[in-house]
Formats: sequence, C-alpha cells, structure tokens
Amino acid sequence: MVTELRVHGVTGTPAEDVLDRPLLRRVAGDTDAGFFRPRAEYGAVTGPGGVTLEAYRWGNLTAGAAARALWLLLLPFMFANVAIWLRPDVGPGPRAVIRAITRVFALTMTASFVLAFVEISMDLVGWQCAALPRCLQDRGYLSILADGTFATTSRRLAVTALIPVVAIAFLWFLGRRTWARYEAYPVTTDGDGDGLAHPCFWNGRPLVGRLRSLHIAVAFGTLDAVLLGVLVPHDRHPLGYVLAAVTAVILLSGFLAVTLSAVVHRDSPAAWAKPFTRVLSHAAVVLTGFVLAYACLNRDPWTAKDRLPVFSGTVTVLFGVQVLLMLVLGGVVLGTRPKRTFLQGLAGPLIASTGLGVAVAFAAGMAYRVADFLDRRALPSTADYKEARHLIEPPPAYEWAAAGFVLLLVLAVLVGLSMGLPLVRRLRRYARVVTDADFRGGRQRDGRRARHIDTAVADALVTDHVGRMLVWVFVPAAAAAVVATGFALLGQRPIRLASSGSAAAEVMSVVVNLGTYLIGLSAFALVFIGVLAYRYQRFRRIVGVLWDLGTFWPRAAHPLAPPCYAERVVPELARRTGWLAAEQGGVVLSGHSQGTVLAAATVLQLPPEAQARTTLLTYGSPLRRLYARFFPAYVNDAVLERIGAVLARPEDGVLDAGQHSPRWVNLWRDTDPIGGPVQSPTARDVRLVDPPGFDIAPGDTVFPKVDGHSGYQLRPAFGAAVAGLVTVLSSTSAEPPTVENPSAHPTP
Repeated sequence: MVTELRVHGVTGTPAEDVLDRPLLRRVAGDTDAGFFRPRAEYGAVTGPGGVTLEAYRWGNLTAGAAARALWLLLLPFMFANVAIWLRPDVGPGPRAVIRAITRVFALTMTASFVLAFVEISMDLVGWQCAALPRCLQDRGYLSILADGTFATTSRRLAVTALIPVVAIAFLWFLGRRTWARYEAYPVTTDGDGDGLAHPCFWNGRPLVGRLRSLHIAVAFGTLDAVLLGVLVPHDRHPLGYVLAAVTAVILLSGFLAVTLSAVVHRDSPAAWAKPFTRVLSHAAVVLTGFVLAYACLNRDPWTAKDRLPVFSGTVTVLFGVQVLLMLVLGGVVLGTRPKRTFLQGLAGPLIASTGLGVAVAFAAGMAYRVADFLDRRALPSTADYKEARHLIEPPPAYEWAAAGFVLLLVLAVLVGLSMGLPLVRRLRRYARVVTDADFRGGRQRDGRRARHIDTAVADALVTDHVGRMLVWVFVPAAAAAVVATGFALLGQRPIRLASSGSAAAEVMSVVVNLGTYLIGLSAFALVFIGVLAYRYQRFRRIVGVLWDLGTFWPRAAHPLAPPCYAERVVPELARRTGWLAAEQGGVVLSGHSQGTVLAAATVLQLPPEAQARTTLLTYGSPLRRLYARFFPAYVNDAVLERIGAVLARPEDGVLDAGQHSPRWVNLWRDTDPIGGPVQSPTARDVRLVDPPGFDIAPGDTVFPKVDGHSGYQLRPAFGAAVAGLVTVLSSTSAEPPTVENPSAHPTP
C-alpha cells in the first residue's frame, strides 16, 4: 500500500494536526524527530486515494520557547554562517574567494563576541570601576578588586578576565553538544551528485569540528592579545614578549587556516588538518593559562587611568576590518556579474552586515547599561567634555554604534514611507484584478468583502518586493558605517564634532543617549520575541520563517552558530522514504512550507530504485519564491528541474504543454506570503483560489476564511492531488490531478 508521508513546516506543527487525526503512535524516530501514524484500533488510518497516513515531526529539533530565546542571542553567528550559502552561482575561482572572505569574517565575529565580554568585565569593572572609590562604594561583591591579593591592577585584570574565559568555555561546550546531537546522524557517502544531491552535503560533522577548534583558538587568542596589550608595554619583560609572539602566531594561524582548502574542504581535507586544528585550540587554552599566571606576577604599583589601554583601538580596528571585508565581498560578487540574481548577488554581504550590526548592537547595548549601573548616572553620554572625563564609559566606537542605530531606524522609516506606501497602492490595484477574476461580480455584491480579499493578496505580494527597499536602507547605512569607522579610528566621538556646549553638541548627545537605550533594549527584545514565537501565530510565522531559513543550512562558516537541523532531518527522511518506497509499495512525499524544501532535498538523496517509487506533493512551497532568490547556487532552474526529473520514468510519457508526467505536484495560492509556484517543466503547479468562496455559504453565518499559508490539506484539491499521484505510482498512465481555477493572471 502506498504511504503518504507528510512533513510539516516551520511552526513545529503537532503530528495530530498534520494528519488531522487525534490519536497517533510513533512508528520510528524519537521525541526530537519521529514518524507517526494513526492508531489502527480507532479507525480512519487511511487518507485520499487509500494511502497509509504517516507524519514526520521534526519540530522539537528547533522548538521550545526558552531554547529558541537563548539561540537568538547567537543570531550574529547565524547570519555570518548563512552568508556563505547566499553566494551567486559562479565559477570555482570566485567561489573559493567568496568562501574564504566569509569564513574570515565569521572568525572576526567570534573575536567580537570575546571583546564584548572583555569590555564589560576587564575594562568597565576591572579597570575603570576598580579605580574609582565611588564605584566600589556599598558594593561588597566587588570587594575582591579593592583589597587583598587581587588589589593590584594586573591581578584585577586577571580576575576579571575569567568572565570571558567562562563565556568562551560555554560556547565551546555548546558547540560540542550540538555537534554530537545534530551533525552526528549517520549518512551514506556513496554515490554521485553535486550541490543538494551530493551524498556528503548533509555530512558536516568533520568540517564543523575543525572550524570549531579554529574559532576557539582565535577566541582565546583574542583575550590573550588584549591582556598582553596592556601588560607588555607596562612591563617590557622578555617573558611578556614571548607570550605576545606566541599569541600572534596562534591568531595568524587561525585566520590563515580558514582560507586553506586543505583545512576547510568538506569532503577531502588534508590528513594533517584535524590534528593541526585540535593542537591549535589546545595550545590557545594552555597559552591563556600562562598569560593569566603572568598577569598575577608581582609588579610595581600601577594606577589605572581613563579606559583600558589599547582596547578602544582594538575594537575600532576590528570593526574597520569587518567593514572592509564586507566591501571586498560585495566587490567580488559584483565583479562576477551575476545575471538575473536577486539583489545583484549582494544578499550575502547584506545578511553578513546585518549580523555585524546585531553584534555591535548587543555589545554596545550591554556595555552602556553596565556602565550606567556602575557609574550611578542617568545618561550614558554628555556634551560637557570636562564632565565626560570623570565618567565610566565604553570606547568611542560604541557611541558611533549608538548614533548609527538611530540613523538606521530613521532610514528604515523614510524608505518605508517613500517606497512602501506607493508599493502597497500598486499591489492593491493588482490584487483587484486577481479578486475580480476569481469572484466575478463579487465586488458589486459586497465591496467590503472584496477589499478584504484584495488586502490578503496584496500583503502576500510584499514578499516579492521587499528586497529593493532593503537595498535602499543597506547602501546608505554601509556608507555611514565607513565614515563612522574613519572618525572612530581618529579617536573622535560624535558629540565632539561640534563645539562644546553648542546646540549641535546637545542634539548629538541626545541622539547618542537615545541610541544606547534602543540598542540596549534590542537584546531583550529578541529574547522576548523568541518567547512570543511559540505563543502567538504572527510572531511564530515571522520568527519561524527567518529562523528555519537560517538553520536549514550546515554550519560551513561559523561552527558556533545555532545548529543545522537538516543534517539530521534530510538523511533520516531519506532512509525512511527509501524503506517505504522499496518495502511498502511506494511513497507520496508530502511537504508544507519548509517541509517542501526538506522533501525536495530528500528526493535528491534517494537511490534511483527508491526515486522510481516516489512522488512529490508540495504546498505553500518557498522553493522558487525564497530559496531560488536567496540561494541561487543551490536552488535554481536546473536543480528544480532535476527534482522532478529523477522521479519520472520513461514510460510515464509526456502531458500537455511539454510537461512531463505529474510526479511532482505543487499547490499554491495568491494569498500565501511564503509559498508560490515552482515554475519547473518537471512539476505541475496547481493554483488554489483563496478564500474558497466569496459569499457566506448556505447554513453558515461567517464568510469563508482566507487561509493564506495554512489549511492546504483541508481543500478538495489536496485530496485530488494525492489520489492522482497514487494512480501514477500504480499505473504507467494517469490523468493529471484536477486544477482548481488554473487561470493565469498578470504579474505585478
């Protein structure tokens, strides 16, 4: 008997809802990702066409409000990792350059993470606060910094350096734990293919392990460099210079290694790559121990003044390097002249820059809130230069980050008003055409109902046009970041660009203060959104789509990013589907939303004998609408055509309009903001009218609901599509599934 294996989308839908059956039993898998069937003793175990119903629930791999909120704090790492997959489809040379730049940028993001904790613990607490009696007053928990063994400046730095050490250790633990849970699923490495069809595509465990060692080495090396940058110029001791030289070697080795194919090649690295990376990470740990011991040595009396030496310049230079890497990456992408590519191929630099912005916002926001707490003051910035010299404050670069955050919000509002409002009006006009074609005469009967449907269609179309608005925000923001970096490198603060006490200085002080509070709230807002994502549908849809787009891809650039759930899901789905196809009479692989991407990737991983006994049903699919735009190197016309082609048999014949046998059917709606047609010659796109009716049905009291992205399984066309695919599996000739209102309409 044929099995319909349903795969849910991003919201972690319960298996009971996926199958529309209340009582289920798990037949394979575990609590994280399992396969469920209706319980036979309660009946109703079959679906359309007499198929055996089965659901694959993978939502627990990414579900849990608390866990999601915690992972959102590592959002910058996720953005850095996704950037490597956003490249255009280019040749081997540019591809290698893009990968190298992206991996170096990801490594700098780890260094930024360390510097954020260094700023709070070593600079604000260990250096600035410990030198001010008013800061230590009535704070017994800081007494260790005021008297006793650790009262000296260097030993205070050693004690406060333990906070970044703990943060790095936690990242290391989290990386190893998720590595064992997600990337450890066994995969078959035999066979041919490339891209998503490559048998090793979902086998990222070895690469993640090597990258993790390099990132941990650079993390500890960054901490050592800051500590030695303070101690060595003061001591001028040979031991300090030796430790500094070893630190430089570790940092240079880490950054160089991520650019070497022999180290970061997924399938065939050099034999020495794994031992080298492990030795480098262990050497960095040992070196950190020596550096902390060196900091605890007896020294002459040493008074801390102003801010932590060298640190402000380190933060600014690192940010400047990151901005430069993004500019070079954008130049390389544009130099390849990608054709018909979304955002001209600049999606990678844009997403990576977004991750950098989020990281800077986290660091600056936390630093200012801690500085305010320690200094017991109301405002983090002042236009009075003399007063500013007596404040506990973060580096000048963070003031530019705060001002830039306000500028970004202003840009977003201006672009939204100048481009968004005209776009909405244009989409509403187009939506009228769609509504009037689907429901002739309906507008004359009930104009309000028609406008409600117009709004649903127009809102769904915003997805196709938001990229242009992002560019208009990104380009000015990038230019402002370059200018701000230049001023920060010169040691200029925003408020000092105007005369002391002037109105301009006061305005800039207000802008900076506002920015510090806004970016301080951003981290809490992300955590709050993560909690709300599993309580309210609107938040769940927004967060779920962005989250599962990001964590779908293996950790090929940043090994400490949130883990890739697909490295378990796709191999597990392929194994189950192959068994059902070979032993149980065939499979209708049925996927919704993100489940369609998982199902399509599964089809490419199946052996030929299983592909011959498998058909594919997708609904609400983002394959063409999102993935082909953002990830053109991995989802494109050729890949989409291949997905349907590997399922087809020569005896299936050819249908009308040059289309092959409908072994792949795709359902879509105009009101769906995520899914759309796949537009492939090897797939049949079936357009569903939404809502299913214009007027209130006889015997009902409310209008038919606009389903948008949900409820596909409840439509008659869904059952017809399943029945048609079952017929295709059991016969060499079959009628195509019924198309509900397949009329074409103009593109907006």
